[in-house]
Amino acid sequence: MFRKFHLIIFPFLLTALFSCSDSFVKKAKPVDKSPVIFPDYTNLVIPVNIAPLNFIIKEEGTTFKIKFAGQADNYGFIVSSRSPEIRIPIKKWKKLLKRNSNKDIYITVYDRSKDGEWSAYKRITDFVTTDKIDPYIVYRRINTALKYWNDMSIMQRNVENYDESTIISNKNTDNNCIHCHTFQNRNPEQMLLHLRKAPGGTLIKTKDKTLWLNAKTNYTLSAFVYPDWDPKADLIAFSTNKIYQNFYGSGNRHNFVRDKASDIVIYDLNTNKIFTSPEIASKDLENMPAWAPDGKYLYYISCDYKYKDVPNDSVKYDLKRISFDEKTHKFGKAEMVLSSKETGMSMTFPEVSPDGRYLMFCGATAGYFTIGNPTTDLYLLDLKTGNYTKPDINSDQTESWHFWSSNSRWVVFASKRYDGLISLPWFSYIDSMGSAHKPFVLPFEDPKGFTTRLLNFNRPVFVTGRVPYTQDELVKDVYGKTTDVIFDTVNVDVSALNVVKESKKVQDADVDNAYKKN
Repeated sequence: MFRKFHLIIFPFLLTALFSCSDSFVKKAKPVDKSPVIFPDYTNLVIPVNIAPLNFIIKEEGTTFKIKFAGQADNYGFIVSSRSPEIRIPIKKWKKLLKRNSNKDIYITVYDRSKDGEWSAYKRITDFVTTDKIDPYIVYRRINTALKYWNDMSIMQRNVENYDESTIISNKNTDNNCIHCHTFQNRNPEQMLLHLRKAPGGTLIKTKDKTLWLNAKTNYTLSAFVYPDWDPKADLIAFSTNKIYQNFYGSGNRHNFVRDKASDIVIYDLNTNKIFTSPEIASKDLENMPAWAPDGKYLYYISCDYKYKDVPNDSVKYDLKRISFDEKTHKFGKAEMVLSSKETGMSMTFPEVSPDGRYLMFCGATAGYFTIGNPTTDLYLLDLKTGNYTKPDINSDQTESWHFWSSNSRWVVFASKRYDGLISLPWFSYIDSMGSAHKPFVLPFEDPKGFTTRLLNFNRPVFVTGRVPYTQDELVKDVYGKTTDVIFDTVNVDVSALNVVKESKKVQDADVDNAYKKN
């Protein structure tokens, strides 16, 4: 009890005595290297509103002093600790960042040896940008195993401090699988999520309405799966899939997710109807819809149906798009954006920046559900020039589930770079020239949190504020009255769709018969 009180309060005492307590600086012997700290919060571009970047010093010492200063003026403070685990006072940190907006801040680490000698390491420099990061991220916290659902929840975290809270936990829904949380244009009041087992369905929650949907129809492959909400209209694009998995007994990955069939449909919240086009509901496998910010294009991935006859490591997805008229609900013709034959990789998880300039996607050796594939990296496509690059933010482990901030200057993505097993949210600054800067991991109040939290942070997405709905309210909604969605066949050639009888198993022959009129 005494030790905890000492470590938290003592830095504040030193802050107040900055001018007369830094005599150790003159006595310290310079060390010709930068200190090793974990996480690596060095040479970063950080947002002016980020929480303190607490860290652990990986250098020997009995006492540590860390001097924080800025380029703007003489303001600074010192944190002192007998432990290498450094916790930065949030008020002093916020003041430092605000006074040094669009300037550098400096972090100098001093340590004292057992002999009482002080050492001074080369200072760490980070740049503070006024391009703020959205204040909240929402993610699914899930076990690393493929089977165990006993601890799964949709969480929200304030990135300006360390506040974390549960939106909904599966402990309150009979250990259901809760997934695919999505928001309209990062608005925390416009939310949807799926529950996989009974009571299964899609929950759509807005300020004005609550919809608990049964999305299975006689004209679609399944209930709703991968979603994307039109930023401007009350329309949500969903994939419908017949999914199966292959499991591996050895190697560096656990499973491979494949589709026997997949289509894309659009759900209209105002009419409770589904509609689509033969262009995105063909015999080929259309998946992972992603709207352009103006709603005029829908991006997606597609794989030739013939892939069912090839091994897993040969399955490749192309990146495509299709024009759309929000007033008439009419689609144009599908266009190739990037071909797997040209890129040599399979593309998935397209996500367009809110300013419409860039599209980030995952590229891998094969497949589309690549969150367990160590070959998966992030790529940035310039939609103005058509050129794509592999930014220097990747690692030798899996990168996935990326998402843009509302100002198009930040991306958050899930990375397993620490151990190949646990995914954590990482942030990278994307400047106006499209350059991606060194990523940094979500800061924790307890710097040991990176090694003690053994659950994945899955599908991190930005939201502009706190989700206002209580867990009790959401649980009540998913056990409420179900609304059956309607398939709108007025302007659609139904014979071109995947009309497959609902069943728990679909054989290849069933899928072939579904397309015989196409």
